[in-house]
Amino acid sequence: MNKAALCLITASLAAAAVPAAFGKDAKTPPASPAPAAAASDDIGLSRSNQPLDVTADQGIEFSKDAKEIIARVNAKAVRGNTTILGDTLTAYYRDKKVPAPGAEAPDTTSNAPPKPKADDKQNGDGSGAGGSEIWRVVADGNVDIFSPTQHAYGDHADYNVDDAVVVMTGDHLKMTTPQDTVTARDTLEYWENKHQAVARGDAVAISNQGKRIQADMLVADFAKNKQGQDVIQVAHGYDHVVLTTATDVVTGDRADYVVETGIVTVTGSVKMTRGDNQLNGGYAVVNLNTGISKMFPAPPGGKAADRQVKGLFVPAPKKAPAPGAPAPGPSAAPKVP
Repeated sequence: MNKAALCLITASLAAAAVPAAFGKDAKTPPASPAPAAAASDDIGLSRSNQPLDVTADQGIEFSKDAKEIIARVNAKAVRGNTTILGDTLTAYYRDKKVPAPGAEAPDTTSNAPPKPKADDKQNGDGSGAGGSEIWRVVADGNVDIFSPTQHAYGDHADYNVDDAVVVMTGDHLKMTTPQDTVTARDTLEYWENKHQAVARGDAVAISNQGKRIQADMLVADFAKNKQGQDVIQVAHGYDHVVLTTATDVVTGDRADYVVETGIVTVTGSVKMTRGDNQLNGGYAVVNLNTGISKMFPAPPGGKAADRQVKGLFVPAPKKAPAPGAPAPGPSAAPKVP
């Protein structure tokens, strides 16, 4: 069938609001400082004032009553630097409200969503008089969300523009950047206003150099490198952490990785294994750039079992002589002149 195209010309989206902070529990992602308003190449729809351009091979359905637009077969939605692909795309829209003349200007310094005003202008049918806006985009089947520096793959994606959060589910969840690959079993999330990705369930982050961190949950904070690319700046692992280097396997309850320095700090019932040798302690500091790993006891207040460093060192087995080689005999006595 002929490709159908629809370009939704909308005014700028309402100021995106980040949900309540993740909280202070060690198992929840840490809050990041709010990013600057400058243009970004990461995945996100809410920063652009451009229209949402939707195309599809089988056509586009427009439902005024349901306030939704459905694009089927090789569906594609583009806004600014972000593109969403899927077998089916559904965009949900709503009427925009226009403040009455003389109404107080919205507070653009706050992340909180604007409160509705009783005197906002309305059409006769109760809808807003300021046109419409897309507030949610759902993609199903072979989903690929990408920007110039990031790709995210899954079977299903739900993008809430108000919260600036996309949640992806399905098999083979994956996010890639020029330097790193993050995979997950349960969900893969991107928090646009925090420049933060959250991978849940057997989450794994692998760098191009083969550095690997696995945990029940991984949280990655993105920032631009010297080349202007969005890359992982800091990564945090929570529960059943496994850090794998060229020589060591380090396990613990939590890991904090600073990419620029290459240093990973693993805490909580830490075990470090190198071959048949093992160290147990409170926390380990692993320098991925130098290959040097150090184990330390837990600080005061830590687990009692972790307040000492314990080591088990297994001597290397002696090599057996090659077949047919003479058995070593007693050393000859020195000759007396």
